[in-house]
Amino acid sequence: MSGIYWGFFGGKYHSHEKFIQAVTEYNRELGGKKWNPEEHILASMHVTIQYSYWDYDVEDEIEDFFDLVADNGAGFSAGELLFKVHNQVVDKLESESHHLFEGFLLGKREYYKTLYKPFYFINQGKL
Repeated sequence: MSGIYWGFFGGKYHSHEKFIQAVTEYNRELGGKKWNPEEHILASMHVTIQYSYWDYDVEDEIEDFFDLVADNGAGFSAGELLFKVHNQVVDKLESESHHLFEGFLLGKREYYKTLYKPFYFINQGKL
């Protein structure tokens, strides 16, 4: 899922449809590629996502991760995955300089293969 412009800001979205509209408009404004939020992009009903943020309380970078489950039990569409990721990370990332979505990077180390589900890192960009 690359070439999609998005930023983790603006709070959580309570409506999947409003989120899709926001991402579509954001890409239109920035000249991004036309994305298909219904495109089936991950043929796994479970995925683990990792991201990083600065924790001001401990004054250190934190690498956090979370698990997601596809609504249909078969896999994720582009819209569903980005919607769920946004709502998981926006509270931690919206005040960060590295809050832009630049795609996902597949975890390739041997450890990730033992999880029996895909493991992706959010490729975070900054303004």
